[in-house]
Amino acid sequence: MKLAGIGAKGFRNLSGFIPLYPGLAVVVGENNAGKSNLIDACRLLFEPEVGPAARLWITKGDFAHDGHGNRTTDTFELEAVFTELASAERARMVTCLSPSRGPSSARIRLRATLTSSGRVHTEWFGGDSDHPDIEQYAREAVSFTYLHPLRDAASDLRPGRSNRLGELVGALAPEGHPDRSQIEKIMSDANSSLSEVESVGIAQTRVQTRLSELTGGGRLSQSSDLVFAEPRFDRVITALRARVGSIGPVEITESGLGYSNMLYMSVLLSALEEPSDAALRLLLIEEPEAHLHPQLQDLLMRFLETASAADSQVVVTTHSPNLASGAKVERLTVLSRSDGGAELFARCIGEFGLDTGHLKHLRRFLDVTKSALLFSRGVILVEGLAEQLLLPAMADRLGRSLSEAGVCVVNVDGLAFRPFIELFGPDRLPIPCAVISDSDPQEVDPVPSEVDANVSDLPPTEETALAESAGDDLSEEEAVAAELSATAKSLVALGGDHLGVFLAEKTFEWDLVKAGNWEVVLEAFKHVKPRVSGWLKRDYVTSSWAERADAFLAKVEDEKGRFAQELAAEIDPPVAFTVPKHVEDAIFWATSKQVITSSERAESDAASLQTATADDTTV
Repeated sequence: MKLAGIGAKGFRNLSGFIPLYPGLAVVVGENNAGKSNLIDACRLLFEPEVGPAARLWITKGDFAHDGHGNRTTDTFELEAVFTELASAERARMVTCLSPSRGPSSARIRLRATLTSSGRVHTEWFGGDSDHPDIEQYAREAVSFTYLHPLRDAASDLRPGRSNRLGELVGALAPEGHPDRSQIEKIMSDANSSLSEVESVGIAQTRVQTRLSELTGGGRLSQSSDLVFAEPRFDRVITALRARVGSIGPVEITESGLGYSNMLYMSVLLSALEEPSDAALRLLLIEEPEAHLHPQLQDLLMRFLETASAADSQVVVTTHSPNLASGAKVERLTVLSRSDGGAELFARCIGEFGLDTGHLKHLRRFLDVTKSALLFSRGVILVEGLAEQLLLPAMADRLGRSLSEAGVCVVNVDGLAFRPFIELFGPDRLPIPCAVISDSDPQEVDPVPSEVDANVSDLPPTEETALAESAGDDLSEEEAVAAELSATAKSLVALGGDHLGVFLAEKTFEWDLVKAGNWEVVLEAFKHVKPRVSGWLKRDYVTSSWAERADAFLAKVEDEKGRFAQELAAEIDPPVAFTVPKHVEDAIFWATSKQVITSSERAESDAASLQTATADDTTV
């Protein structure tokens, strides 16, 4: 049995259905997207592994509000959807089976209502039924262990009744297990040996003497003893303490927070290996990146990739690009919000239907830098390092800060745009994606392909005339399209409401010069190739902008990255500089575009149809 997702209505800022990948689900998104609320929804729906003491209770703050503290509903509903139920699991959850979702699916629903007296009334529903008839045994089929953010591992592993390490040992040695009596004997022998130590014996005698003097020798008298711990199994295991260290184990309070947290997670994961009555055991981890440097984050994600067993599932929330890039891309559920935060969009990349080749490409290239797109409100895809370095500075020149707009620039390292492009769309990641690429015009006449196929058999004069006449018949747009490279043409064909394609007239560097930036370009290039920069400045004084651009492009080819760094520094102060038109258009598009989702389009179409019907009726 697997948790397929969580549905919510009226619960805090959650709405709709949030899909989760089986095994390991990694939920990413910007701050206030709803990641913590998703975890809390799970904590309300399921039974805590360690008993009722760890239960989350419903409060007035759980009911949705308008952002100004005004409650907008007195009822919220939460739903858990399960798939892949085995026959035994179907029998246990018979009151939760959901035929509407398939023969091996189930649903558990919670409805909470805030009464006029301020009390919270809850109802539980199973399957597709609207009657609260779910069995407790079915509800207990799913349990969870929760690892909270900004945790204090030292406190969580401190000796005491809630010692998780003691719980683990207790589970490994249940009632009647021979280890229990062995542990009690070891502690009893240790206490006996302790009393034989002279200093301990003297201390014990002195304490008892003073106690007798204080309490008197009558009915109020008391006796004392000095021991390590009472030789009872449950008392001994609660006193266990974990130690960790690179050279040798030390007290957890003396270790770094990162390794202390890794030790704590190790204890929790070890506990999940023990048999349980639950059909599905969830490990809910909020922001595991806390206190972990990037290498440890990578190791943690690699471990979690293989940690989930057949009867367990791990749900991780994070806003760390390191963790996001460490997980397989299909495991990612991305939470994003519309402008103003009113609407939540939840998309699992594993449900996009990407082919195996594109998934492999994304797994290889969605590194720490590129995975920032998962947390953004807009994305600009570029071919190389030069564009990546210069776009933020150019956006600032236009008064459109990419950081303030939540837009990230992703360098795809060449022309491999397609796998990244397929992440975006109304039914995928509903954020605007702009593509900046070179047009790389062909050095041929703009003649349609059907003409090319038929002119080879004509005499030279007729061939020339036909080609020229065909070119004359093309519109300006068709003539430009005919000169585009195959890659540029394919990108243009993909453009739509969610994807804007912005092509340079030739290449990025060529267009920089053509836009009228000859002087500042040469000033930046002087720091890369001083002699060549001087030669260009001397020999192309009277040349056209296009001739200058051609000459510069030929010389900058092997130094584009370094040149971009120098140019970014040059245009940071207020110097004369013109942003190329296609770059300007891309920046404005990505920082102001709002993608229309499929549900919004359906609502719009329905409203239009309703209006049209009303007009027809009036006529």
